[in-house]
Amino acid sequence: MTFRDRLTLSLAALAVLPLLVLGYGVRREMRSRLDADAARRVDAVATALNARLTSVIDTERERLASLAADLAGDNRFRTAIADANSSERGWLLGWASASMRPAGLAVLQLQDSSGRILSSGHFRNDFDRIAPELPRVIAASPAHAAVADVRTPSGHVRALATSVTFTARGAPFTLVGGLALDSAYVAGLATDAAVCVVLEVDAPQAGEGDALAAATLPYVDEPKTASAHFLLIHDSRTTEALKAGVTRWLLITLGGTLVVAVIIASALGRLMSAPIVDLADRTGRLDLDRLDQRFSTGRDDEIGALARTLDALVGRLRASVSRLREAERSAATGDLARQVNHDIKNGLAPIRNVLRHLAQVAEREPATLASVFTERRATLESSVEYLDALARNYARLSPALRRAPTDLRPIVLGIASGVTAVTVETRVPERLPRVLADAVVLHRILDNLVSNAVDALDGNPGTVTVEAEAIDESTGKPAAANGSERRVRITVSDTGRGMTREELRRAFDDFHTTKPTGTGLGLSVVRRLLTDLGGSMRVETAPGEGTTFTVELPAIDEGVRA
Repeated sequence: MTFRDRLTLSLAALAVLPLLVLGYGVRREMRSRLDADAARRVDAVATALNARLTSVIDTERERLASLAADLAGDNRFRTAIADANSSERGWLLGWASASMRPAGLAVLQLQDSSGRILSSGHFRNDFDRIAPELPRVIAASPAHAAVADVRTPSGHVRALATSVTFTARGAPFTLVGGLALDSAYVAGLATDAAVCVVLEVDAPQAGEGDALAAATLPYVDEPKTASAHFLLIHDSRTTEALKAGVTRWLLITLGGTLVVAVIIASALGRLMSAPIVDLADRTGRLDLDRLDQRFSTGRDDEIGALARTLDALVGRLRASVSRLREAERSAATGDLARQVNHDIKNGLAPIRNVLRHLAQVAEREPATLASVFTERRATLESSVEYLDALARNYARLSPALRRAPTDLRPIVLGIASGVTAVTVETRVPERLPRVLADAVVLHRILDNLVSNAVDALDGNPGTVTVEAEAIDESTGKPAAANGSERRVRITVSDTGRGMTREELRRAFDDFHTTKPTGTGLGLSVVRRLLTDLGGSMRVETAPGEGTTFTVELPAIDEGVRA
């Protein structure tokens, strides 16, 4: 993001943020006041609803008590309950139907102590059915009432039911009755036009707005029982319209302010950023090979001071670059000389060993000199070819790798045969997969590792072991004969003195060596060459326990070779 963009955004934010805070505060205060007013109105309706329900239930109980008193003193009722075969049984069957309408009830039932229905005004066929659930629930309710769905000839009716108990001829009877609770009656319980009342069973549904359970009564729909909730729902459409209007005008104001702020800020940003952009362009053209840029200016402000500082800095940089290039040339020449010296010493070591061996044979057993020479001739030729390849590589100064399928076994055996000072054991299978590598580079890697292992013995008795095997790349274990994703693992181990933690930490640093005549390039060269070949290396060592270098290179997937 440019300085101009940052300045524009900052000025726009300074203009818009106060409006955002003001708009948020206004909207929050308006919402708080409207919500508080709605809560007060809902609470008022809830209070009135509970009072109304209490009044209705009390009135129903008074009506039922009056009917119960009349029925208890009626001789026909006494006769009907005393004699099951009495002619008054027909009168008792129709008593509830005749008494329900004049009493203003929608539901009326007479039950004995066992819950058997003796007379039903809303459904005559309920006669003699045992249904004790509704009276039991009403009796257990603190309000002495329940919401009930009862059967009628045409379907069901929902009623606000209550009950009274009376005694006749020494036996208890229960009278259950109530008003119809249709949607119109429930809606009429609201005393505020902005609040509506709904009746929900079990899980109350809020509808529009938040719902408040103003009253809860037991619910019976035999044999099911649950809870019935009188819910108050505030009509929030007016409130939401007011909130939407305030939000709309707030957004219009914010949008207009933002547009104006961006225009002004953009103009100021362009005016302030132009000289900075010019300095940045000239600075961007700077390069170590192009330090001819000039930053001098006649401005006397902060930008002018910055330009003069950059001009002085470029002058110092020109002098520093000249000194640095001279130092780099000297360092590069020294590095190259050390590396050439190190590689040639490694290449000459097998030749020196063979010549020393031939000299010993010529002195002690001259007759066998020809056969020994024939035996060691391959080592001499291999070393000469290696030195010749090195010379060609250094002639190119920055040689490119010549990757080709390479057999590892001949390289390992050739290096091992050139070592006479100690015993070099080789364990390289003949059917080892080939690797994609530069043969000269691979020879340099293994030659350096074997030379380091020989030097680690310090002339003491010991062995150097070179092993190779094919492994599975994912598991690190020996691979199947023709499996995919194989690698070749090469380990070079010695029984020498080993390395301390500090020696291991610096082992791969350039020019770090613990040998009096060493160059300190062996392991650092190995690491760089392995990286070029796509290989990896790890070291395991401990003082007095020797050192093991493990090298892994990708194998060529070409099946098993004979």
